[in-house]
Amino acid sequence: MIAHLDGPHPDLSPDSADPGQIWALLDKLASSPAPPPYTTAVAGTPSGAARLHGWAELLTAPPGDLDPGIRDRLHELAELEATWPGLAHGDRIVHGDLRADNMVRDHHRGVTFVDWAHATTGPACIDAASLAPQLILAGHTPQKIARLLDEHPATATDPRATTAFLAALTGHWHRNARKPAPSGAPGLRAYQHRVATAGTALLTLRMNN
Repeated sequence: MIAHLDGPHPDLSPDSADPGQIWALLDKLASSPAPPPYTTAVAGTPSGAARLHGWAELLTAPPGDLDPGIRDRLHELAELEATWPGLAHGDRIVHGDLRADNMVRDHHRGVTFVDWAHATTGPACIDAASLAPQLILAGHTPQKIARLLDEHPATATDPRATTAFLAALTGHWHRNARKPAPSGAPGLRAYQHRVATAGTALLTLRMNN
């Protein structure tokens, strides 16, 4: 679908009403299987989420700057992310790259997800769990977002898949953050470190429950 949207990117901060709209939209998208036209359209686009990983590689040579609490759990994290590929399949709509800059708060439509270059199908938890670290970076506490994931239908329906996906996602961020900076994107690795830290704080809360 092509449409003209008039508005800014949403505000993910705790004082904004935008996160509530986003979670309501995620609930709507994940509440039922993807319609046949969507499934047909994305049939040739395999989910990149199933290939997310990082902890197993970090386990072979733990980085010196890795938090000691995480270093002590590398075996557990590697085992957890190894379960994700077997859980990565599903029949729900998956945006695949959900961040504030891939959304527009249209003055008439409200929050709308845009840039569906990675659209595919998969379990309901992917987009909601991907968004969770972004909300922590925007100022929400890990404890608040952990409760939200415990309660939201997209992630509460299959908590095992949600935790395994978060493990794979945060491992991916930690691994990539330690690669050489690519030319033309000087702030990328610093951003990846921040989102890795946010995601790991959330993952640790889930693992400790």
